[in-house]
Amino acid sequence: MIELPALTIESVFGCVPARAVDNLALLSELVGPAKAESIVKATGFTTRRVAAEGQGVFDLVLPAARRALAGVEPSEIGGVVAVTFSQPERFPALAIRLQHALGLPQDVAALDVGLACSGYPYGLFVAGQLASATGKQVLLVDGDVQSAYVDASDPNTLAVMGDAATATRVSATGGPARFAFRTDGAGADVLRCGADGKIRMDGFGVFRFVAGPVTEFLRSFLAETGMPDFFVPHQANMYMVRQLAKALNLSDHLLTSGELYANPGSCSVPLTLAAGSTVGRSPRDRRTPPPLALLAGFGAGLSAAAAFVELSPTCERGVLEL
Repeated sequence: MIELPALTIESVFGCVPARAVDNLALLSELVGPAKAESIVKATGFTTRRVAAEGQGVFDLVLPAARRALAGVEPSEIGGVVAVTFSQPERFPALAIRLQHALGLPQDVAALDVGLACSGYPYGLFVAGQLASATGKQVLLVDGDVQSAYVDASDPNTLAVMGDAATATRVSATGGPARFAFRTDGAGADVLRCGADGKIRMDGFGVFRFVAGPVTEFLRSFLAETGMPDFFVPHQANMYMVRQLAKALNLSDHLLTSGELYANPGSCSVPLTLAAGSTVGRSPRDRRTPPPLALLAGFGAGLSAAAAFVELSPTCERGVLEL
């Protein structure tokens, strides 16, 4: 476990495409109603948000970032961290493009983290380090347009992958934040985006990873951190995340958003925080201790990451449509 002295999530906003795709209707055309129904039942994903033609990750990230920074002077931001695997341009980095578009000072550190499912806790760790080093707030964005990389002839993967982006503003205040990471590159073929640019997934392989190593990894992490107020896992599959919460005795703490947005990649974790109706406290409830959240990402790599962090009592949240 790695500990940062202080880290607080000050705001978190999501942005999803306005286009909502009915999974059952689409899959019925591809594989027939019976097979389509079984896929939807297995994943728990009835609807996905899919980007419009020409709509990229930058287009989704920018509105969320502007909302997350509302009311904050540019001089108060010390860094921009972007988690994505679907930035179409090799360079400049997504974080660098955002620095300019948001009018942030040229002395901010701006960098991308190229991870998929486990990316958000990793990004949060890097953002927390920057916030501590600079004494300023840091913008963490996370998003992917996965639909551009899905093979339309693979109904099992098609039914899962959605598009979205998020922006989180963090500060080096509040209580300590704890992080843990698990990496097993031997499982790279279970879920990968290959040289041809197509996502390929062994669903049973992912399930075995989550049911076995990920569960033990998070159980060990919980033994060191204690019980969270909220458990926010990567929305890989609704059945999978509910089974994971049950195995960890966290069913009563579980927050989900997959019913609305399916699996939009690593940003499913902050998107769930942004969409949640019970996260945080009202400004009038400052006497109540800030809520603690266990955030977990897992999948492609194979990789898993966990963060135990504090949300500001006045944490601002919301989900935009574009």
